[in-house]
Amino acid sequence: MKKSMSLLLVLMMVLSLAACGGNSGGSSSGDSGAPADSGASAPADSGSGDAAEPGFSGSYLMGTGSATGNYYQFGNAMCTVINNVTGANLTVNATGGSTENARLLGSGENEFAMIQSDVYSYAHDGIELFDGSPITNFKAITACYPEMVQIVVRKDSGIQSISDMAGKNICVGAVGSGYEVAARQILGAYGMTYDDINQTFADQSTAKNGVQDGTFDGMFMCSGYPNSNVTELSLNGNIDLVTIDEEHMATLLEQYPFYSSFTPETDEYNLGHPVTSVAVKCMMVCNDTFSDDEIYALTKAIYENLGDVQEINAKANYMSLDAALSGIPSDLHPGAMRYYEEQGIEIPDYLK
Repeated sequence: MKKSMSLLLVLMMVLSLAACGGNSGGSSSGDSGAPADSGASAPADSGSGDAAEPGFSGSYLMGTGSATGNYYQFGNAMCTVINNVTGANLTVNATGGSTENARLLGSGENEFAMIQSDVYSYAHDGIELFDGSPITNFKAITACYPEMVQIVVRKDSGIQSISDMAGKNICVGAVGSGYEVAARQILGAYGMTYDDINQTFADQSTAKNGVQDGTFDGMFMCSGYPNSNVTELSLNGNIDLVTIDEEHMATLLEQYPFYSSFTPETDEYNLGHPVTSVAVKCMMVCNDTFSDDEIYALTKAIYENLGDVQEINAKANYMSLDAALSGIPSDLHPGAMRYYEEQGIEIPDYLK
């Protein structure tokens, strides 16, 4: 009887020890000093055999533009590389562009976005498209590439300068778009308003068709160079682009510091002459709820794998560490700032 009891006690002890050791991955934070699982996804292996970049994980949306536009394609290239390096799941979201992207950030529906530097400034300051309703809950990560304000005119319109637009049928952009504001600002530099032209508000596709069929004498649009709509128009040799002269360029740059002068290095539209206009910067931004460590890791993933982005989308050739802050109006995310400082990039006071 005593022998049977002893065997029973030994068996109970073995079963008890097995139960205690069977959940080695489920310790609470009080057991080991490690924080409890927050529910965030751990970085996954990128599949290349290298360890995933620590510090940035989870699933997020990045607002871009139309599914056929530059923002969507460029954003997709950025997301592809970031996801491969970090193991995160950053997905592009087709949107109406910069203005909608700012509002999606403001509502929390998107966590990242591609956005023009001028629209970024309007949102933070609560002016123009955001008059009286500022959106300030997002910060800059990096400048990406220049977006040229392209002033496209029919050759038979007689328009050779902005002043020649007086009395002409001009598509100035979609209502609430960044390039519609640019149209007003450029006309203003020449002492003109919409009262001096026959303006129409419409999107790029409608504007392109109108220039093609003669409904419009010209159109304003803001895009990375070259733009597919303008390339299509240029195939018949019936269009030209208007240059902003030095005097009026100086006026624009003084009044609107988010602009820079831009002259394409190549003649993609076969115009036979160079064209100079103002440009804003396409920027990548994020909601300000991300920690410094998260955005540090994301910024590092971009710039230490920039060649991979460039292989997917040629507009990334404009990107470099030296140009990372060019055109950003304000509010650089501290995590991105830390990475740039480590790389020896001086941070201007207005970005801190």
